[in-house]
Amino acid sequence: MCQCGVLGSCVDPAKWCNCDADYNPNRQRHNEFLTDGGEITEKEYLPVKQLRFGDTGSHLDEKEGRYSLGPLLCEGDDLFSNAVTFRISDAIISLPAFDLGHSGDIYFEFKTTRENAVLLHALGPQDYIKLSIIGGDQLQFQFQVGDTPLGVSVETSGRLADNQWHSVSIERNRKEARVVVDGALKNEIRTGRSAARALRLSSNLVLGAAADRKDGFVGCVRALLLNGRPVSLSQYAGQYGISLGCHGRCASSPCLNNGTCLEGYDSYSCDCRWTAFKGPICADEIGVNMRPNSIVKYDFLGSWRSTINEKIRVGFTTTNPKGFLLGFYSNISGEYLTLQVSNSGHLRVVFDFGFERQEIIFPGKHFGLGQYHDVRLSRKNSGATMVLQVDNIETQEYNFNIKESADAQFNNIQYMYVGRNESMHEGFVGCVSRVEFDDIYPLKLLFQQDPPPNVRSLGGVLNEDFCGVEPVTHPPEPIETRPPPDANDLGPDFHKTDEAILGTVLAFIFLLLIVVAIVLVRALSRHKGEYLTQEERGADGAPDPDTAALAAATGPRVTKRREFFI
Repeated sequence: MCQCGVLGSCVDPAKWCNCDADYNPNRQRHNEFLTDGGEITEKEYLPVKQLRFGDTGSHLDEKEGRYSLGPLLCEGDDLFSNAVTFRISDAIISLPAFDLGHSGDIYFEFKTTRENAVLLHALGPQDYIKLSIIGGDQLQFQFQVGDTPLGVSVETSGRLADNQWHSVSIERNRKEARVVVDGALKNEIRTGRSAARALRLSSNLVLGAAADRKDGFVGCVRALLLNGRPVSLSQYAGQYGISLGCHGRCASSPCLNNGTCLEGYDSYSCDCRWTAFKGPICADEIGVNMRPNSIVKYDFLGSWRSTINEKIRVGFTTTNPKGFLLGFYSNISGEYLTLQVSNSGHLRVVFDFGFERQEIIFPGKHFGLGQYHDVRLSRKNSGATMVLQVDNIETQEYNFNIKESADAQFNNIQYMYVGRNESMHEGFVGCVSRVEFDDIYPLKLLFQQDPPPNVRSLGGVLNEDFCGVEPVTHPPEPIETRPPPDANDLGPDFHKTDEAILGTVLAFIFLLLIVVAIVLVRALSRHKGEYLTQEERGADGAPDPDTAALAAATGPRVTKRREFFI
């Protein structure tokens, strides 16, 4: 059947292909051809190695044909693109029961940061198989055939829980069991007597945790092969805790301000060491309220820096539009850079890097109205261009004519000052935060538990402040609820166990009913029985009722007693 037959668009509605349509003598033979075409996407039919042509009708018909076969195009990889993410530790993929029998093999690749987890598990009446990550650097394959538990482990020199792809191959035959990690590291164990009996597994093959959903795996799995046959993992995407592809929590860049995201797949954490912030997502301000006599001084202590593409950042708020925000000095070269708020309320940058003194004023905005401002300063083009960005305002670039013989490098930086320098009588009044110079964060160092000796505050005690900037937070993650187990996926062993439990409960209830019945019968029998009287005594031989009544002994029977006196 051709494409036109499927779509019902053939020239001859009675035919399934245009090429089977009857010849029309009114059609110009050389200028009009009926065509059939399409794409072959089934891999079992590719590549095309042979073309065969047939004909319908008589060999005397005036017919001709043409054909074209396009190039073979291959895109993607069905095996390695077949990946899923386990984002919850008790999420599993329940595959149909896998028959290892006397021999079999399993191959897949995984990526995780979990140091201890069960990768796959399957059970039988007595037998089982189990593959686990131990300690983040060891893969352990355990199995039992009959009464003989066996295990084989492979320990790697590097980490398996390093968030990189690793491959694992498990092979078992009548003689041995083998585990190969990353195609090179391997270990094996002789099976001995247990090889005489097949390994019987009756439960589903559980991928991602133990059969009871404990010791779960979080991360990515791809390229699963069972006895050499690929298993489509993508069909399980959308189930509880399973996502299509390999995407961790860090894919959405949850850590702010250039914080480093540490992947956990079911969670994440942020490393804020290389930021001027703190907090769970590196969004909490580290600031200080500056008084006129306050100074924060950072000393480079001999490891003087020389920069040509420095990156500087500072945030501040003030209602006193004057003062020194940030300054860098070198007594060796005499070079400096200062960032300050002028008396007019404008931002002012003054520097001298050896080619001549320069001054930049950022106009059009007043910085003394108590609002918080974020200032970023950097250089590019070998130091010839100064880039200034304030808040969300468009970035301003300032180009300087520097002679070829001039040195635009900021040489031998010795000190960094916040608030004022030691030659000033009064400094900045307000709150300062986000102080950053390349990879140095002086306020963060000052307020950490054990501050280094090269950063200190002068002019009284300074306390940490958030400068009125509330930390940014992400909306809470939706809570996923694990659905109840599907009875069809629990396996025959579960049903056998369920039937045994049900039979035990019913037997106990039956015995309990018997005991209750016996107790009730005995309790009722205490109030029943024969009531004996003496009314018939003496009237046994009476010929009629009247005589019986006269002869009967009435009243209670009282024993006559005699008393003797001696």
